[in-house]
Amino acid sequence: MPKPEWSAKVVEWNTDKGYGWLQWADKRVFLRRREYSGPNRTPEVGEEVHFILGKDDQGRHCAKNAVSTRGRGYGTGFLSLLLLCAMLGLPAIAVQRLPIELWKTSAYALTISLLTYAAYASDKRRARTRAWRIAEAHLHGLELLGGWPGAWLAQRHLRHKCSKGSYQFIFLLIILIHQFAAYDSLQDWRLSRAVIKHVAGTSISTQLNDFSWGFPETQKFP
Repeated sequence: MPKPEWSAKVVEWNTDKGYGWLQWADKRVFLRRREYSGPNRTPEVGEEVHFILGKDDQGRHCAKNAVSTRGRGYGTGFLSLLLLCAMLGLPAIAVQRLPIELWKTSAYALTISLLTYAAYASDKRRARTRAWRIAEAHLHGLELLGGWPGAWLAQRHLRHKCSKGSYQFIFLLIILIHQFAAYDSLQDWRLSRAVIKHVAGTSISTQLNDFSWGFPETQKFP
């Protein structure tokens, strides 16, 4: 279960020592430079950050994965949109080869991306109001179902889930899975068939050939 995310302002910062304090309700929370992400190298007094509450080696409350509300170089700028368009290129070409009407696949892609964006927005709002959070597995599930473009925009526009390394690793892995699937489909699933044959042997390939996939004969398993 993901830990709750809190907001607080920096009330003290020692640049030489690389740490400072946040004022969170009636408590002061310790913050180290390595746990901070923002547009500047170090936070400024009065700056608001989002963070996860943890404890250091001495048992003191400290901020983990602190992200400035000013962002960290994220944003839906030109380069971000250009990169998204580049990543959508291969899947868009592959979708046109599916035995499904193009408008149906386009409607699905748009719907799942909008749902994913809405889930991010809801989770961001819950984090700020200290409500029950949406499980990260559910967000990743939406991304895997095709909502990763909506997640890409949500992370940059809402500045949510963009600083947690483990989350970003899985998110980028999901994007790579979609890119691989699109590429392999254009190659008549040669890579996938090779992997299946290597892992399960030739018997499964024979069984798969007996099943109608809805693709042309040239795409059947050898």
